[in-house]
Amino acid sequence: MTAVDFGSFVEELAAKSGEVILPFFRTSLSIDNKGTVGRFDPVTAADRAAEAAMRALIHKAFPEHGIVGEEYGSEHPDAEYVWVLDPIDGTKSFICGMPAWGTLIGLTALRETARRRAIAARPGTASSACVPAPRWTRRCCSPRARC
Repeated sequence: MTAVDFGSFVEELAAKSGEVILPFFRTSLSIDNKGTVGRFDPVTAADRAAEAAMRALIHKAFPEHGIVGEEYGSEHPDAEYVWVLDPIDGTKSFICGMPAWGTLIGLTALRETARRRAIAARPGTASSACVPAPRWTRRCCSPRARC
């Protein structure tokens, strides 16, 4: 069994997300509201396209992994490894043309001893941070959590 460099793969996901999102930035977009009555929770074609692109890469590289995404829901959330995707965190800023948004990618593991990664990337800039996720991330941000 060979070791997997999840850090490099997370960077690849972030790069792909940026490639897909940036052509939509500061353009006329149709906006759907996925919020409940009285709550504006916008989603755009950029959100959906970026999440679909990241899911395709994950499916190709790690078909046994689960995915929890903001736009397309959960697939195998009880898998050993689960990717957590928010293609555009800050969609309201994105649709206003403000550069206060980013792509969030997380990886959580079922086993306590497994490593977890999280990244916040700013597509179109050299700004990203990929760090080992702290212990609380598994408990409070995991798709398995009930916080």
